[in-house]
Amino acid sequence: MTLPSVINDAKDKQFKAMFKKQYSAISQALQMVYAKEGENLDLGNFTQGTWREMVYFICRLGDELKTVKSGIICTDDNLSDTTNMKFNQEVSWHKHGKWFNKQKEAMELNSGYWYFSYILPDGALINFNCQTNVFIDVNGYKGPNTIGRDIFYFKLSNENLAPIFFDNDRFINGCSSPYNTMVTTDNYKEDCKTGSGWGCSPLYITE
Repeated sequence: MTLPSVINDAKDKQFKAMFKKQYSAISQALQMVYAKEGENLDLGNFTQGTWREMVYFICRLGDELKTVKSGIICTDDNLSDTTNMKFNQEVSWHKHGKWFNKQKEAMELNSGYWYFSYILPDGALINFNCQTNVFIDVNGYKGPNTIGRDIFYFKLSNENLAPIFFDNDRFINGCSSPYNTMVTTDNYKEDCKTGSGWGCSPLYITE
């Protein structure tokens, strides 16, 4: 192996370990949010895209994870009036051309979800989009900003307190056509190796 390949391999192992650590921390935080806020969260509506539920949920989860900065301003007034949401535009998901799939193709996130993001104490960047998708860039705005290397995903479910990777709506980034990808129990390993890279997320957690 060449020196750059060795360096990239070492970084990828580090990114994988960071993702597993953050996945575990977020799983525990989800349990805490559901335990404390279950009566206040209509998770059925949340998964159908109710903005009120989504914003409230993100803020409560951010509290549990001790968010450093949030794209959503989590004040009572802001949470109660979702028609005039106020955002901190210093915190957002990567813009188009600033993040890539594993084939080095520029990716896009629906701009309506850019600021549904926050930064954790360890520098990780978290984004909630398309109601049930959660993206994690384990080292924040630092490169390589590539799916399957430092960017991963999981999904939320109103039927399962733990994060999931597969459901009836298998599209990842499904609200951002044509930048969405279908990942299934049948193709996620191949997708990790030669596809978009999203399949690496379930592969790394389950291997």
